[in-house]
Amino acid sequence: MLDFTGRSGSGEVIGSRHAVDRHPALACEVGVVRLFGSADIGTQGQIAGWAEPEDGHLWNDGVEAVLLLAVRAPPPRLLLILGGEPYVTRIRPMQEVTLFGNGLRIGYWRMTQRAETTLRVPLEPEWWLRRGPRALLRLGLHLPHSVRPKDIADGPDGRELGFCFRTLCLQPLADEADPPA
Repeated sequence: MLDFTGRSGSGEVIGSRHAVDRHPALACEVGVVRLFGSADIGTQGQIAGWAEPEDGHLWNDGVEAVLLLAVRAPPPRLLLILGGEPYVTRIRPMQEVTLFGNGLRIGYWRMTQRAETTLRVPLEPEWWLRRGPRALLRLGLHLPHSVRPKDIADGPDGRELGFCFRTLCLQPLADEADPPA
């Protein structure tokens, strides 16, 4: 199990060379939409807390999930865009997501509707770990209201669900000081 300091139960630091070699990062290109699920991302970058990829989506499985992203170094300011749907029911009427980037708290969302949702957060260049020609960002997602559907009489699913991830995209983010085009 990983904590949000980036250490596994064995003390291994995620983001270290040893951990990166063991857990291949999800290679991302700026402006390219990646699809969670078996057709595109599959299990790339998934370090902990994920269910098996399905056709067109991927669920977390537990209250913590960790995804390792890689881009060409040095990265510019970027906007991370995650698309999906929170697991919200009458019995579990809210889902919260707190996002950590290499240990820094970088985003928070509270959702009360079971509907398509877009989570957006700016990523600063200094948050990435540079490793040779690439930069890495360990995204830690904390989903405290994840629940097993079978435990709340919402079907037989025994996974601990919080958010159904469908898309991931990194977009360029202009500096606020830049004049509008």
